[in-house]
Amino acid sequence: MALKLEPIQTEKKLADLRLQIGEPVRVEIRIPRAKYTAKLLGYAEKGGIMISAPSSKSGVPTLINEGNLASLRLISGNRICTFTSKILKQHDQPFSYWILEYPETIELRRIREHSRIPVSLSCSIDDYDEMAESDGLPVNALCVDISRDGVCLQLPYALGSVGERFYLTTRLQIGDIDQVLLVPVELRNIHSRPAEVSSLYNHGFKFLDLDEDTQLIITAFVYQQFLVETGNLDYTGQEL
Repeated sequence: MALKLEPIQTEKKLADLRLQIGEPVRVEIRIPRAKYTAKLLGYAEKGGIMISAPSSKSGVPTLINEGNLASLRLISGNRICTFTSKILKQHDQPFSYWILEYPETIELRRIREHSRIPVSLSCSIDDYDEMAESDGLPVNALCVDISRDGVCLQLPYALGSVGERFYLTTRLQIGDIDQVLLVPVELRNIHSRPAEVSSLYNHGFKFLDLDEDTQLIITAFVYQQFLVETGNLDYTGQEL
């Protein structure tokens, strides 16, 4: 499922975002084609933008001509900012950095509060009542998207009725930390979707009664996966 972003806004200027020095910037060079993650080192309205140059480990070609165009993307709060800029100067001293042309316009999109992030997680669904012994439970399911409020799970059949409660168990990898998530959920909707061999059923679940630690774990994972989707981290959650 695609990220939910509000329509593009172009009326704001880069200076209006009040960017912090050191923020990561995703840079894509058109010729030769290359991508890397830089750090914002400074900017001056009607002057230029200063970013760190690609390291030798980034795989970016060292011979990139001044005058080439670069596409930049960064996250400011809950907004994604993108723009295209010309590489004006490349410097090696006292450290490697680039000076880019200050953009006249930027594209700005606000990330909706409850954006669903696509994932592929193995989960287990079990009875909400520990004393119950429902037929067919526990059952394995595939989590295909997640938000701070809930998840969408795929099963080959309809699990139950809307309003029923279950316990969901899965593992979330946040950076180098492996977290086991065990949370109560409520079934909110069921939709069937065609598959090559048989039908799959998408189950929308809402998280229930989360404590602060669990909320932090889910929020951290969702934010990490969002950065993966926007090209700021690799699929393991590490900086590119």
